[in-house]
Amino acid sequence: MIIDAKTITLTLVIVAVAGYFGLQFIRQLTLSIAQENHDANLQMDMTEEAKRSKRQRDADAAASAAFEKVEPLLPASVIKAKVNPSSNDTASPEALRKKSETNSDLAASML
Repeated sequence: MIIDAKTITLTLVIVAVAGYFGLQFIRQLTLSIAQENHDANLQMDMTEEAKRSKRQRDADAAASAAFEKVEPLLPASVIKAKVNPSSNDTASPEALRKKSETNSDLAASML
């Protein structure tokens, strides 16, 4: 075999062309794998989202069904609480605020 500039150039050209086409093949292969992976992840996300929304709808339906059972009792209990206060030792918020201000003034005067 004769090694001269012509054979070295021809060999480099053949290696470069083969490398180019080999890299293009690998690029297309990895792109198709990435697209399949993306599609699979998207499908899994959509499935999980559908399950989550179904669980949320079921929970909302259960909560509204439970509230419908309790709703007739609610107005009576609210009215009863307003008419009959359970104890007289509970002060109004304004009285508590005035008492707190008085205590604050007392503490400030002690300093």
